[in-house]
Amino acid sequence: MGRVVGRETASTRSAGAGAGGEWSRLALSVQAVYKRAPRSRLRRGAAALYVRTADLACKCPKLKINKSYLILGVEKEGMQAGLPGLVVGERSLLLEWRDDWHRRIRRLQRRAINCH
Repeated sequence: MGRVVGRETASTRSAGAGAGGEWSRLALSVQAVYKRAPRSRLRRGAAALYVRTADLACKCPKLKINKSYLILGVEKEGMQAGLPGLVVGERSLLLEWRDDWHRRIRRLQRRAINCH
């Protein structure tokens, strides 16, 4: 879960293979990490969120400043694109956060521990 705290006007062009297009950088405050890979570098605190400029222009995803979002995706998409931070790719999902979700997600985490 993260809160979008700002948008930087500068766009970056990725040199990664298959990345294509320009990226806009958003300032993100990571508030909670519910699931991560063992070698993940994602931690709570300030981070960069990269979204394709074309996607921001068509408002998909519709991101608002000072709103919290649940971000679902694969962290290595950013490494493949050659961008430091989180990248909103084609298979990523951003949902506006609802306060009642916190308890539900924690409950699902507890259930997942008992599955193995």
